[in-house]
Order: sequence, then C-alpha cells, then structure tokens
Amino acid sequence: MMDIPGTHIFTGELSQQGYRLNRLSMTLTRRENREAFLADEESYMQRLDLTEEERDMVRRRDWGAIIRSGGNIYLTLKIAATVGSNLLQMGAQMRGESVEAFMATRPGSKAPVRRG
Repeated sequence: MMDIPGTHIFTGELSQQGYRLNRLSMTLTRRENREAFLADEESYMQRLDLTEEERDMVRRRDWGAIIRSGGNIYLTLKIAATVGSNLLQMGAQMRGESVEAFMATRPGSKAPVRRG
C-alpha cells in the first residue's frame, strides 16, 4: 500500500469504523431526512446512534476529522451539502486555508500562490 503523507486511505477497517457517519450521510439523500436533520440535528444523530465524538465532529463541521474517522468523502459531502457547504469549502477547511487560498493552489489557477 502506498503511504502518502497527509492522506488517509479509505480501507475496509476504516469503513467499518465510520459506519454510523456514513449511514447518517446516506440518509440525507432523502429530502424529508435533510429537513429533519436541519430541524433538530441532535435528535437526528441520536436516533442513528452516533457516538458523542461523532456527533461533535458533525456539529463542528470538521470534515477532516470525519474523513479520518472513516467517513467516505463522497458520503461526507452529503452532510456538507445539507448544511450549505460544498467540496471546495471542505477542501479549504481540511487544509486550514480560506477558499480563495485553496483555489489559488488548484491547477490552472491564475492567482499567485503564497506559501509560508
């Protein structure tokens, strides 16, 4: 297996660890579930048996922690979209950057990249 610093390989073991987070994400494919989640996140997460640690990650919108805890990026995006975030905002947050700084590092960007 390739070891790339700063990356997290989505393994079967990690998938099992993130089962509850990924199940939450999958429920959000239905409009009525998104509405219920937005109306009362705490109750919704409790009904799905998320641990306190998992609920805290979702409350804080800590996408990196969710991924490191076994959340599949494509499924985690369903939570983000439900709360009004997109993939670019998620990527910027996971790198500790503003969206503008994050976008400046994307291929084809004309914006100067400031580092350090």
